[in-house]
Amino acid sequence: MEKMGTVVVCIGSDKVSGDMLGPLVGSSLREEYHLCCPVYGAVGESVNGLNLGAYLAMLGEKHAADSVIAVDAALGKAADVGKIRLKRGGIRAGGALEKSFGKVGDVGIVGVVAEEQAPEGVYAALLAVPFAFVSELAGRIAKMIYSVLQGR
Repeated sequence: MEKMGTVVVCIGSDKVSGDMLGPLVGSSLREEYHLCCPVYGAVGESVNGLNLGAYLAMLGEKHAADSVIAVDAALGKAADVGKIRLKRGGIRAGGALEKSFGKVGDVGIVGVVAEEQAPEGVYAALLAVPFAFVSELAGRIAKMIYSVLQGR
């Protein structure tokens, strides 16, 4: 099937600073860059573990012929905190919380917001991430997506 357009899905909760990366990227793409393709997930309209299944079903129905870029926060090695990783074949959302929602997207963009933790320490680690750090990382990702999609 030939891909026709592009859709951006920004995953995360706007209630936890370390997990706000996706919603902040989505809000920036909509409000600052006025991206002309569909953007799902923003502050106040999170795509998260509670509704991701419904979004995946909708994407399969409404955007089956489109390329999907998935954006999410990730935990990683201490040396990788603050880095942006691109992943062919999308991402597996919910991995840090040991949930499996399957693959999301054709391309994944993850921002490493904190160091990997044992499962019981993940939530505390995400709560401890400074908002300003996540906001800056989200700004870099939004600018990158905009630049690529606008051909600049």
